[in-house]
Amino acid sequence: MTLNSPGFIFDLDGTIVDSTAHYRETWAELIRELAPEEKQETEAAHDPEIFLRRATRDNLRALLGENVAAGELEEQVARQAAMGRAKMRARGVQAHDGMPELIRALHTRGVQLGLATAAERPNAEWTLEQLDLREFFDVVVVDRDVAHGKPAPDIYVETMRQLGVDAQHCAVMEDSATGVRAAKAAGLRVIAVVTTHSRRELQQAGADKIVERATELSADDVMDFLRGTENA
Repeated sequence: MTLNSPGFIFDLDGTIVDSTAHYRETWAELIRELAPEEKQETEAAHDPEIFLRRATRDNLRALLGENVAAGELEEQVARQAAMGRAKMRARGVQAHDGMPELIRALHTRGVQLGLATAAERPNAEWTLEQLDLREFFDVVVVDRDVAHGKPAPDIYVETMRQLGVDAQHCAVMEDSATGVRAAKAAGLRVIAVVTTHSRRELQQAGADKIVERATELSADDVMDFLRGTENA
């Protein structure tokens, strides 16, 4: 890949799409249903906020036990995805302010765009289609495509591989400390947006630039960030 064709990778939930509340509710429902009753109020590990920060299969193993049968696990994974999608379908899929415009502008500039998400593929593809953004993404990579989910770097390493770029010619936009750590572990620079995590959490995770919302960024700003020539 040439220097004229850089890559930029977006996270999905909480970054592009305002879906955090839907998945928080979904995990709260699954915790009430699947976690032993005596543990639901006594174990901090059953806080939906913690579930939002982990991979779906890791969450379900925490609820069903590490020895859960593969078939049962995948049934529950599909069910969790369907529950979240149903909430978004009922309430509408809403992008965070400025995200669709930024994505389209970067695409117009010739930047190769990748999506790296913990969402299940049907949810990721459906969400992008609902926002009329699918056509702008060259690559969509989900947790199931790699051995280890965020905060491991695998998903970002694989997305760069599929885009045909290296970490010197690519950057990331994330909303979570876990995602920032994953991107940094892959050698990438990160723009973090303060939608679901605090500025302090994102700073501690190693974000290189932090904005309150995507409307603070133009395509020129991102291009400068990719080149390492942005203003301090």
